[in-house]
Amino acid sequence: MAFATIGNSGLTGSIDLTSKVTGSLPVANGGTGLTSGTTDQFLKFTGSTTVASAAVATDFVLIQSQTTTSASSLSFTTSFDGTYDTHMFVVNNLDPSDDGQQFVCRVLTGSGGSTEQTGGYVFALTGLGANGTTYEVNSTSTSKFTLMQDVDNYATYKSGLTLWLGKPDETALKRLWWIGGGERDGAGANVAWNGAGCCADSSDAITGLKFYMTAGTFSTVTINHYGFKGS
Repeated sequence: MAFATIGNSGLTGSIDLTSKVTGSLPVANGGTGLTSGTTDQFLKFTGSTTVASAAVATDFVLIQSQTTTSASSLSFTTSFDGTYDTHMFVVNNLDPSDDGQQFVCRVLTGSGGSTEQTGGYVFALTGLGANGTTYEVNSTSTSKFTLMQDVDNYATYKSGLTLWLGKPDETALKRLWWIGGGERDGAGANVAWNGAGCCADSSDAITGLKFYMTAGTFSTVTINHYGFKGS
């Protein structure tokens, strides 16, 4: 009796993987080598031919994003619980309802950011215009941080900046610094604002930040709040 050998080229139709194939498909053959994984994790190579389930890194995450076209202020009070050593706020599409207003912020303390600090702010702010004009705004004790001194409501030109808050749970100085504050002044010249400051009136941990214009409301603004782990 003669026996014939059938190769892969002789197979037609589909193969039932649940009953005709056992084990797992190796990485070298295009598989993962795994039979299961962990919920909310991803796959990564742990060697040249091995794959494993790995947790998503949380050292840098988007905590919260807020957008408004009418609010008088935006407050951020999420994840100020010591999870993150540094908080970053990225401001985009900033356009005030009233022309020539200051863009400012205040520190919030207490449970859930329940208390707005109205004193003890020390800051230094510098600006440089495209026309060569320089600006200096500073205070040794005031009621708020001035992030940008003069923001005009240009319909086609939106402002923005990036602000960092370091170690919000410290009981001494609360440090903030910001860069990239770009806007257009009344003469039509682009102005870049950069500054730094601290809030020393309260020994309480910072549990939030509040952003607003000194008059009017936000015509548009989007503020993204990020958290960083590590000192």
